[in-house]
Amino acid sequence: MKPDGGCLLVSCSAGGEKQFSGIRLLMKRLAEAGCEHAEWLGFPLEMSRRRELTRVLVSGHGAETEPAFRGPGPDGEPRLRPALLRLPAKATLFLLGCYQGRPDLRRAWAGGCGVGEEQVRGCEGETESALSTCLLLHLLEEGPGSLERWFAVWVRCNVSLAPYFPQLRAAYTASGGDPLETWELIREMPALQPFTDFLGAAERHPEYLTGLA
Repeated sequence: MKPDGGCLLVSCSAGGEKQFSGIRLLMKRLAEAGCEHAEWLGFPLEMSRRRELTRVLVSGHGAETEPAFRGPGPDGEPRLRPALLRLPAKATLFLLGCYQGRPDLRRAWAGGCGVGEEQVRGCEGETESALSTCLLLHLLEEGPGSLERWFAVWVRCNVSLAPYFPQLRAAYTASGGDPLETWELIREMPALQPFTDFLGAAERHPEYLTGLA
């Protein structure tokens, strides 16, 4: 992966949340490779003068009814809200969490962060952290320049697979948190076939998806 100082990764998850453990490890790996990594600890992230910043990705539990990500505290506070993340006008914001791609929430993120609405990307419905882990694996393999392409696949994958999330999670639990064994249980599901390239990252790097539940 080529270094990219114009990419900022923001983690909103608590350190003890198993489902985000692979994501947190990958963000640290990506930071070692040249991205920038920030933990959301409740302090405003003022980045509006960072003109070299072109891509900002926020990961965590997206709130269902407001533009926000739950914070790392036991009560989900302090939440990261748009006014607490000020970005340069040309930056693209990628919201790696549930519901934040809804049109009303995207508008709120754009207004609060100081970017155009067309520069805010997200998924309108529920998302799965294992799929978010796959997205970051592709960035590790190909670099931040591939974020736009793989993020669009991540959105489509979550939308298509959302009806099957209970079945997929049950298979993961039945495997004891082993991603390779899980894949053997689910690989023939028709709903997965359009996304084999995206999901293939999990087979290449199973250590980041082991024991997430």
